[in-house]
Amino acid sequence: MLSREVKALRKRIIGFWDMPPGSVTPALAVLAAAFAAGALAGLLLAAQVGGEGQESLSAYLQVYLEAARTGNATPPEPAAALWEAARWPLLTLLLSFTALGAVGIPAIFAVRGFLLSFAVASFVRIFGGAGAILAFFAFGFTGTISLPVLFLLGVQGLLSALARAGQAMGGGKGPTAPPGRAFWLRSGLCAAGLVLSALLECWAVPALLASVAELF
Repeated sequence: MLSREVKALRKRIIGFWDMPPGSVTPALAVLAAAFAAGALAGLLLAAQVGGEGQESLSAYLQVYLEAARTGNATPPEPAAALWEAARWPLLTLLLSFTALGAVGIPAIFAVRGFLLSFAVASFVRIFGGAGAILAFFAFGFTGTISLPVLFLLGVQGLLSALARAGQAMGGGKGPTAPPGRAFWLRSGLCAAGLVLSALLECWAVPALLASVAELF
């Protein structure tokens, strides 16, 4: 009886991750390369920023840290935090249903890598090594949820978009098969993860930043 239940559970797990065999690794490699290229560009640009731009960012961060030290930092609104967490994954999901996603999804990963790298590098440049701690609590804490979500949606979305692009280039006339149940289960799991990330952004991250504000 137990063995039968274990087999059923195993079948459900395998079905949850069901994707075309041999396609996940190449798709993941493409998205990782796009993310890394964007991150490198953000790192190089952050190294070039100076003058008034760096002074303005430094002044803004100092004001926020002072507010965090005194307990007066205003946490983000839940709706704003949810939008911040969901905008890139949502765009990735939407592009999954069009052939344009074959190019658009890697572009999203390049932009996401650029923005994250630029922000982290700017923190380190302004505050030195301690800036890495600030960057982790500001971006990395929620990023441990939002980035895996983005990559999961990106892989399944890129495979879906490539299938549609292949059909369009091959002159296929029939309608493209809609995403299966596993696609929507994975998307639902990602949505739950993004809600959790937004909640952490609202309630955990401000407290964590306040706890390290004295270092700066």
